[in-house]
Amino acid sequence: MSTSVDILINPVTLRFSYHNNELIYMFASHPTQQLDEMEKLMGVSTKEGPIFDTNVGFLPVATTTLIRGEKNVLVDPGNYHIGFYSILKRALASRNLTYDDIDIIATTHTHADHAASIVHFRNKPWVIGMKEFHDMEAIEGNEIVNAKKSMMGEIIEISDNNETKIMENMYAITTPGHTSGHISFVVKNDESTVLIAGDQTMTKEEYCDRKFSRWYPKENLKQLNESLDKAQSYKPDLVIPGHDRAFKPN
Repeated sequence: MSTSVDILINPVTLRFSYHNNELIYMFASHPTQQLDEMEKLMGVSTKEGPIFDTNVGFLPVATTTLIRGEKNVLVDPGNYHIGFYSILKRALASRNLTYDDIDIIATTHTHADHAASIVHFRNKPWVIGMKEFHDMEAIEGNEIVNAKKSMMGEIIEISDNNETKIMENMYAITTPGHTSGHISFVVKNDESTVLIAGDQTMTKEEYCDRKFSRWYPKENLKQLNESLDKAQSYKPDLVIPGHDRAFKPN
């Protein structure tokens, strides 16, 4: 059985800052400009960190991907707005699917732009990295994390350093660095291999040139490079990053 990979929602990012009792929103078309370069334009230095204290807001839409094979797997259902305003519902409807047609929810990690809309898939199995709940608790708190766990179905935690089979042709691999429990997914068909990277590879430049964000500390950068070594060892024909358009590696 062939397994298809379909990008439901392509990423985009808005930045915003507080000034004179108002929020000022900014947008750039290129993903690298959306991220670190826009912060540099605004005069934000890593010395002022953590980034949450720098008066630079981040309103991202991450890549949402649908894998169809023996089951329908939705990877990174997206931020709160994607679910609340039925954007995701419309994206699935364009493929003649409803929420009920999704068999498994998978999150590369639990940052809100990737995972907040899991609440629309109650009682569905949830694939997540083993160490990811620790990071999630640090941001959202134990009560919220426990509430989200309780509304989901079976929680499938990925911990093996080797690939873990999710269904025929689809595998999860551990790719820490962006977060402690970050995972990516590999879809292997006879004709091609696709890497759904999440934020292990946020942009094409990260994958091709290893130009990671300036906010990563040394230990995270070490993990990111090791994870990228693992991801690249699959020699994917197509890479789907978390915050850039899909691309074919050089």
